[in-house]
Amino acid sequence: MYQVNLLPWRQQAQRRRARLWLRLLTLQLVLALTIAAVMLAGVRHRQQQQRSLLLQYTQRYEALQQQYRLIQTATGELARLSARQAQHRRNQSHNLQYARFLPQLAAALPASVWLLSLETQAHTLRLRGLSQGYPALVQLTHRLTTQALLPDHRLTDVAQRSDGLFSFTLTAPWGRDE
Repeated sequence: MYQVNLLPWRQQAQRRRARLWLRLLTLQLVLALTIAAVMLAGVRHRQQQQRSLLLQYTQRYEALQQQYRLIQTATGELARLSARQAQHRRNQSHNLQYARFLPQLAAALPASVWLLSLETQAHTLRLRGLSQGYPALVQLTHRLTTQALLPDHRLTDVAQRSDGLFSFTLTAPWGRDE
C-alpha cells in the first residue's frame, strides 16, 4: 500500500471545521448580544413611555387639585355670600316689620301714655312706659286688641310711682313670622 501523507489535508479540514465553529459561535454571540440589546432598548422605551405617562398623570393631578382648590374657594365664597344675603333679608324683614309697627303704635298710644323703651329679645317685644292714669292703660290695651297690632299682649309690672304716674311693662310675641 502506498503511504499517503494525509496530515496536511486533515489539518486543513480541522482548521475549516474550527473556523466554522468559531463563526457559528461568533454568530451566536452576536445574535445573543443583538437580542439583549433589542430587549434592553424595548425596556428603556417602555420606561420612557411610563415616565412620560407618569408625568402626564402628575400634571393632570396637579391641575385637578388646583381646580378643586378653586372650587372649594368658590363654594366657601358662595356660602358666605348666601349667608350674608339671608342675613340681609332677615334684617330687611325685621326693619320693615318695625317700619309698619311704629306708626301704628304711635297712633294707638293715648296722649297720656309715654313710652320709655322698646326692646325685642328672643321673639318677645317688651314696651316700658309711663301713664298719667290707669284708664289710659286700659285704653291702650283696648286699642292694641281692636287694631290687632299686638295680639296676645300682656300688661305686666303695673305700679304706681310716688309721683302719681303709673309705670308699666307690656310684653307680646314678636317676629315669629320671619
